Amino acid sequence: MTTSTATTHSVGPQTRPAVRLALTPDGPRARLDGAWWPHSRDLVVQLPQLIQELAHSWGRITRASVRESAWAQLHHDVTTESHDVRVNWYDPAQDPHSISLFSYRIGQWELLVVPPGTAMWRAHQLMAAAAHPGNQQSAGSLLTHGPVSPASAAPHGHIRIRTRHAHERWSIP
Repeated sequence: MTTSTATTHSVGPQTRPAVRLALTPDGPRARLDGAWWPHSRDLVVQLPQLIQELAHSWGRITRASVRESAWAQLHHDVTTESHDVRVNWYDPAQDPHSISLFSYRIGQWELLVVPPGTAMWRAHQLMAAAAHPGNQQSAGSLLTHGPVSPASAAPHGHIRIRTRHAHERWSIP
């Protein structure tokens, strides 16, 4: 399996880290639609990059739902390169380790949010398990207990962990 690392790229006078994302491939519905490993707990900075990355495959995302306690910086409206995204954080049923994304075109997705300070080997393990087509664990369960079995780890070639730059690659052990 090939994946992309979190190196930076230029955006005008500043640099920003690449998006770290693993998506479940098409097929039977898994519990999660993948995993996102943000670089910080500042949703105002991190969410626009995720939204732009997902726009290519999921279309225009108009709303997000997170648990307030999981983020240091929140606003009800987050501006992306192309539009504003409404952010809700008041639902007590929202898993604090996930983000729900909504689009009029496709529907709703739920991603595991790997905590920003997670060790790379652990983040890889969590992202592969969350994006595995057969995963039935919740985001909270994956973070607390890890994958339930070796079968929860995605077989090589079944998922992609990617960033915007295909030349930035690393492999999941």
